[in-house]
Amino acid sequence: MILISLTLILFSCSKKEEQKLNPDIGSGYAGLEVGKWVVYNVDSITYDDFDNSIDTASYQIRELVDSKFLDLGDDEAFKIIRYRRDSDTLAWDIIDVWSSKLTATSFQKTEENIKYLKLILPVKESKTWNGNSMNNQSSILYEFDFVDQSKIIGGISLGNVLRVIQGGEDGLDNLINPTFFEEKYAKGIGLVYKRSTDKVRSALNSPWKGYDVIMTLSSSGG
Repeated sequence: MILISLTLILFSCSKKEEQKLNPDIGSGYAGLEVGKWVVYNVDSITYDDFDNSIDTASYQIRELVDSKFLDLGDDEAFKIIRYRRDSDTLAWDIIDVWSSKLTATSFQKTEENIKYLKLILPVKESKTWNGNSMNNQSSILYEFDFVDQSKIIGGISLGNVLRVIQGGEDGLDNLINPTFFEEKYAKGIGLVYKRSTDKVRSALNSPWKGYDVIMTLSSSGG
């Protein structure tokens, strides 16, 4: 009995030490694991001020973590294949090949050959950073609005969700140039919601030019 008790005590201590050495910094929010996939329902509105037209579209996007590779910095990265279909009865068509990378301090994603600093690790509410610090675009402030909250997204209950606001939350209040960007991530899945709004008009009664696109989790697996 003494030997068993001593073994349990040593095991408990070793687990506590392991937790101290390997804290949960939030890397699971990246969803980077070969074979994982996410399907999104996308609603898109495009405004053209030339002919005062509004073009709406609904379709699906599928992102698959296809494989690992070594990037130019000789670091492990992941190949992301993106597909599109205009209805859930149609076959998927490949539209992009992107890449992602997870380091001890960040989650990076290269979209259309532009690298973005999507998440800073460890994740922490109200923490801010420049999402464009790894490209040559103008700096944009990213901020964790909330972390590790339960949310329902696309009708799916998710236990651990964080929200990143990109460029400030009051953009939609601008009546001439409403600009708003946000992303939500779920632990073990990755991106589960994204909204990109960038519209402009010359006056309150003038036609819009720009877009409003919303991606919402439909299903995931792998």
